[in-house]
Amino acid sequence: MNRVILFSLLLVILSFGCKKETSTQVNDEIPQWLQTKIDSMSVNKSYGGTVVYRYKWHNEYIYYIDIPISSCMYCEIYNQNGDKIQFTSDSQIQDFINNKTDEVIIWGHKF
Repeated sequence: MNRVILFSLLLVILSFGCKKETSTQVNDEIPQWLQTKIDSMSVNKSYGGTVVYRYKWHNEYIYYIDIPISSCMYCEIYNQNGDKIQFTSDSQIQDFINNKTDEVIIWGHKF
């Protein structure tokens, strides 16, 4: 009996975590370079659980692609033009973490 309850609970949790998250409000504002990247990730199971966030940082839109299987946090951060932002010091990463605002989930890849 406990196995049935545990299994049912697990299914409920997984069903909430497996939905594709796309904000229709932001959908029209997704830059083409990012849409191309999302299209590529959406057909690759290796990107399961990946989430694309948009933030405001230093008055610019910044896009963070959080890839769970990656061994590097904050490595996939891009500016509005699709240029990858390379943090060269821990203080830059801290500045991003502490000062990013207006989080919006652009897209999430289901498992």
